[in-house]
Amino acid sequence: MKNIWRVYISDLRRITTNVVALSIVMGLCIIPSLYAWFNILSNWDPYGESATSLMKISVYSEDEGIEMSGINLTIGDMVIESLENNNTIDWTFADNKDEALELIASGECYAGIIIPKDFTANMLSILNGNIVNPNIEYYENSKKNAIATKITGKVKTTVQNEINTKIISTLTEVFANAGDFISGNNIDGSDLVAGLESKLEQISSTLDNYVYMLNTFSLLTESASDAIDTTQLLFPSIDSMAQSGSSSLGNLSDSAGISSDVADTSISLLNTGLDMISDRLTELGKTVDSLSRTHDIGSVSIETDLNGSLGTNVLDTINRLIEAQSPIVSDAKLQFENLNEDLAKLVSDTSLSDEEFASLKKAVSSDIKKCTNDIASVKDLINNELLPELKSSLENIQSSLAQAQTVLANVPGNFNDISKSLTEYQDILKDGTADIAGTIKCLKDLKESIDKIKADIQTITSNSSYQDFINAIKDNPQVIVNFISSPVQMNTVAVYEISNYGSAMAPFYTVLALWVGALILVALIHVKVKDNEELEGVKPYQKFFGRYLNFFVIGQVQTIITVMGDLFYVGIQCRHPIAFALAAMMTSFVFTFLIYSLTVAFGNIGEAIAVVIMVIQVAGAGGTFPVEVLPSVYQYLYKFMPFSYCMNALRECVAGMYQHTYGKCLATLLIYVAISAVIGLLLAKPCAKLLDKLEHSKEKSGLFI
Repeated sequence: MKNIWRVYISDLRRITTNVVALSIVMGLCIIPSLYAWFNILSNWDPYGESATSLMKISVYSEDEGIEMSGINLTIGDMVIESLENNNTIDWTFADNKDEALELIASGECYAGIIIPKDFTANMLSILNGNIVNPNIEYYENSKKNAIATKITGKVKTTVQNEINTKIISTLTEVFANAGDFISGNNIDGSDLVAGLESKLEQISSTLDNYVYMLNTFSLLTESASDAIDTTQLLFPSIDSMAQSGSSSLGNLSDSAGISSDVADTSISLLNTGLDMISDRLTELGKTVDSLSRTHDIGSVSIETDLNGSLGTNVLDTINRLIEAQSPIVSDAKLQFENLNEDLAKLVSDTSLSDEEFASLKKAVSSDIKKCTNDIASVKDLINNELLPELKSSLENIQSSLAQAQTVLANVPGNFNDISKSLTEYQDILKDGTADIAGTIKCLKDLKESIDKIKADIQTITSNSSYQDFINAIKDNPQVIVNFISSPVQMNTVAVYEISNYGSAMAPFYTVLALWVGALILVALIHVKVKDNEELEGVKPYQKFFGRYLNFFVIGQVQTIITVMGDLFYVGIQCRHPIAFALAAMMTSFVFTFLIYSLTVAFGNIGEAIAVVIMVIQVAGAGGTFPVEVLPSVYQYLYKFMPFSYCMNALRECVAGMYQHTYGKCLATLLIYVAISAVIGLLLAKPCAKLLDKLEHSKEKSGLFI
């Protein structure tokens, strides 16, 4: 151990007494820390708004919009307005599409967004049933920077979320505002549903009526088809019936002519009867006028004859002739009844006083005059109305019979055409019956669907959650808008949270800086100890450890400066700073010892091996990308790389400890210390002769140090 210190003190004396050597050592102590600090600061928060807000992305909207119910709607303009209030990216709004694309191609903008002309029309195509997914054109310039496109790639998601949120929130707001209408008009949600159920019930009932009507119509068409069959069977009989009917109608026409003569005779007899009644009334008036208080028996016979023969028989005959109760004839009959009553009382009532007798006599005379006038009216009715109508009717009958006779004469020919038409109509009825059956089936299926909807509505409304939903719409529609536009809220729970990206990358860049520091040491400081008088009797292994103490001390100084800068200058997050410093010091020890041993054993080749190991570890130790996304060869080598254990130990200090991970990582690093000792002590002597030959050849070239 004494000789080891002799070697170290000898080296230390030469460094401290040489200004240039001291300056180089001081530089070697500082350079690794600068490498770590600058890289950590450059990656401090590359994905934060303060950084991405400086990256330019061009935007232009060609959206022409659409008109709905008199309102011009352009979603592209809504997106532009929304992006103007978004500070995540430095949005550059172009005046036209060519300008937007030029900004991307020139590299002034990293990416660009073009909203097409039919964007709004496609977005709202769901309203007309012809659904077309709207597209937005996204351009990115991958040539300018590889990582930039990954950062700006978030823009696609940002814009898509902006549009989706805007559309959903707008539609939801319209729906939710229905709650204000419901509340403002004192309409309860159950009333709306009840109205809907009532309408569905009416539709169902109407469909029932339609089905009943169509069933009835189907039966009618079947009956009509059967009737056509029956009618066509009767056509031969109708031909013979038409011929005999034509002959019979001829006879009836002759009879109608005879009836006209009979009518003239009957009217003449009625006129004669009415004249006789009028004469008898005149005689009766004279008789009544001559009556005295002592009754004349002759008046009785006059009254009886008038009432029995003329008053009843003639007037009843006239009523039967005109086939209706004529007001004129009825008044005449009523007047004759009054006359008969007054005559009977005048003749038979002996208790009448003289005044009563005179009054009754006067009434009878008045009745006679009225009856005479009524007879004249009846006679006028018969001659001026009844007789002309009777003759006209007989003439019409005679004319109709003649026409009917002509029609029946043409029946056989007409019925042939009718039979053909009925056959065609029967075919149409059969096709119509089949169509009606199909319609009935469709209506029944529709009714079943409506009944199912009614049942579903009743199931929903019977649920207690339904009323809660209606109340939510009425009381706080904005809550519904927020929920529908963003139904899922991502609640991020940080596990071992790291405040910024720079702190997360600090373990990697610190470890890498310490490796670079160790590599620079072997490049500038000789690892071989030259023999001199001061070091007589020092053995090779003592020289090995004695010279390494210089590398160790300088490495630790590099570590202290780097760690202090990480914690207090850069200001990384570190939950366990003392453990962080100890892990960094252990890392420096392992790296300096490993690289020193490689250089002692293999010379410049050992330095080259250290560089190769560093390159492999930078690419595959999981410092930047997760190991799982690296090629399989790196996933295999990962477990053998000292970088991975050093970084994991430092990460435990930055974010927080998990069980014994920190101690396991440091313990694993001791394996590399043992490997380094084997390389430096056991392989150095066998390779010494080979290294001497290589050094001699290298010097002879005159090109290499």
